Amino acid sequence: MPIYKIADLNIEINPKYEKTSKQLAAYITDEKTADFCVEAEQSEIDRLVADGGIDYLSESCIINTLVCREILDNYDGLFFHSSALMLDGKAYLFSAPSGTGKSTHTALWQRHFGGRVQMINDDKPIIRKKGGVFYVYGTPWMGKADIGTNTKAPVKAVYILQRAEENTAVRVLPSQVMKQLLEATVIDVERSRMEKLLELLDEFFKETPLFLLGCNMDESAVMMAYNAANGG
Repeated sequence: MPIYKIADLNIEINPKYEKTSKQLAAYITDEKTADFCVEAEQSEIDRLVADGGIDYLSESCIINTLVCREILDNYDGLFFHSSALMLDGKAYLFSAPSGTGKSTHTALWQRHFGGRVQMINDDKPIIRKKGGVFYVYGTPWMGKADIGTNTKAPVKAVYILQRAEENTAVRVLPSQVMKQLLEATVIDVERSRMEKLLELLDEFFKETPLFLLGCNMDESAVMMAYNAANGG
């Protein structure tokens, strides 16, 4: 089976559908030894298809879930539903329910900072602690717009995005926005996995500033968010 490097891990995956293989293609590696293996069971794919899913999308969703579970269980990493960009070598993550405007806001950063910005992942990046540093990684699962790159960057700041008439950026504790954080991270309700997730989030936000970002989608919101994280 082919091996893919995702979040600095060699993962053996056996895609059943050509479109799934194409989705994963940018992450294929010549490494011969895998850290772990995942495979979507045909019976599980068929169950999702019977509920109205599309075969290759169902397979991709299952693979994504299995990868994220393994990384959470054994490799100090977590799935984080967000739009993640890199500016000057540092990552900024924007999380909110679908339709709130994550992609619109990160597009404003690209317009404002130009070539200094690189999109890491517009939908399903992975955050992982490696060598004592929390990095955000691009993944093959990039949402409908298919925006992202196979790269990583140390996390500078995380924002919980909400629409507002005026731009505001207020630093908050994880406990103040726990509902939003869990909505962005939970992939499983199994108790031991939930405990591991909460421990990892606690460690992550001891080192990473977390902001509640009120945003009116004007370009001025960019500097409001940037200055909040950089002492401006």
